[in-house]
Amino acid sequence: MFKKLNSSKRLPLLITVGIIIFISYGVIRGSILVHKTEKELSPEKHIEEAETKSYKLKEIDAITGDIRWELTAEEGRTEDNLQAATIKNIQAKVYKNMLVVFNLYAPQGKANASTKEILLYGDVIANDAKKDFLLHSNQISLGMGTSIEAQKGFNLVLKNTGTVIGESALINEDQSKITVKKLKEAAFKDILISGENVYIEKNEKGDLTKAIISDGGNIILKNKNNDVLNANKIKWEKDKDIEASGNVIYTSQDKIFKAGYLLVKPNNKFYAKNNVVILHGETQCFGDSFSYENNSIITITGNPKAVQESKQIFADKIVYNLDTNKLEAIGNVRTLVRDIKENNP
Repeated sequence: MFKKLNSSKRLPLLITVGIIIFISYGVIRGSILVHKTEKELSPEKHIEEAETKSYKLKEIDAITGDIRWELTAEEGRTEDNLQAATIKNIQAKVYKNMLVVFNLYAPQGKANASTKEILLYGDVIANDAKKDFLLHSNQISLGMGTSIEAQKGFNLVLKNTGTVIGESALINEDQSKITVKKLKEAAFKDILISGENVYIEKNEKGDLTKAIISDGGNIILKNKNNDVLNANKIKWEKDKDIEASGNVIYTSQDKIFKAGYLLVKPNNKFYAKNNVVILHGETQCFGDSFSYENNSIITITGNPKAVQESKQIFADKIVYNLDTNKLEAIGNVRTLVRDIKENNP
């Protein structure tokens, strides 16, 4: 059995324990302060954030050893052990086969040395060596090989060939392929284009050779009628067929053609299918398909129906002459006449 210590022996023991605790606390506290001070004063800490009067960065192709692009800036602020930087007054060059394909200028930007990702912003300008290509954008991204991406709004001028305006665009090194999101307008010699997602191809002269619209859009053909084609998807190729599908509406002067699918040949012959509708003045024609082959005669097949004034005409085939507004019904012809009552004032 433990004996109780009297108060005279207990007091020195408590004092000794208190001294040990105080010394231990001091040692631990001092160690913490020293470690914190060393961390704040370490060279690595100063490297993480530093200002520089000049900044350079380049990307080298790992296979060929050729330079893809290089960047210089008059001043910048580096962070994360010099791996990232906020830079100003930037000039950049993009190369293909050791030749400059883009020159870029930007008031501000961000660069990451480890990922080789560059973001230029402000009033960013890009052009090519021949000055045939001039791009203004609120933001341009590098780091995708030799392509550049305009973001947050852009305006592209192609010398003597056309203009492209939209939200964002991915442009390859020779500017022959451009993929645009939210295209406001692309104006070329033969055609005007707009749409949600648009892919454009150009030839060496800068002339448009192909355009593909997806997720909705329209084209205006610069022909004698300035025909307009709206659809969910449109494929246009110079001097080749035009294909459209999904909610197709083709407007040519006073004629409107609607269908699920429409094919327009270079000789201006039309073929359509899937719930076709032709609207022309007071005449309406409906069916499963139609052909329009000589700029005046439309042939409707597949449960065709025509409406003119009070008459509804059904047949195996209906031929409509746009010039004379006359209908010819062929096979199993039925005609319904509605009573039209004039309302006297």
